[in-house]
Amino acid sequence: MRIVFFTAMFLLTFSFAEQFERLALPKELQGNIIPNFFVLAGNNKDELYRDDLKINAKKAGAKRVVLSFFATYCVSCREGFTVLKKNASELEKQGVQVYLINVGEDIHVYGNKVSEMVKKHAGNFPFYFDPYGNSLDNFGFKEEIVLPLTLVLDSDLRALGILVGSAGKDFPQVLWEEF
Repeated sequence: MRIVFFTAMFLLTFSFAEQFERLALPKELQGNIIPNFFVLAGNNKDELYRDDLKINAKKAGAKRVVLSFFATYCVSCREGFTVLKKNASELEKQGVQVYLINVGEDIHVYGNKVSEMVKKHAGNFPFYFDPYGNSLDNFGFKEEIVLPLTLVLDSDLRALGILVGSAGKDFPQVLWEEF
């Protein structure tokens, strides 16, 4: 009987560990477009601002904009990137633009490591640095966060949902489906 119980608990834990957790939107993300922010491009020269996201979405005819926050130590981030890379053409077809944003790691120290991680696991998705996590603070994530954190926006940059943790079986479809 104990073996059955522990097996059931293991399977329940394992199944939940493989699913995104959907978080409630912080007050900073409720209603209007996301607060202004900027991040540094991987080349350590260019910057990406909130308004750039909107312009890029309009040019591409995107329906969704996804900000995927990650760090090099995050195993679940690499796994999620691999799924994104595998589904890049479907994401484009569904009108989903993906931006990868490294948080908490200095570009001067981790720049090459981040670049290698993205190239190996995510392919050609653009990546940026937010070494102090200022954008996450602006978005209302004041406490310790779980990575990966995926913020899904509509084309007008209104937050639709927040996903944290490992990608589930519905990933990446969850990025273009209804929230």
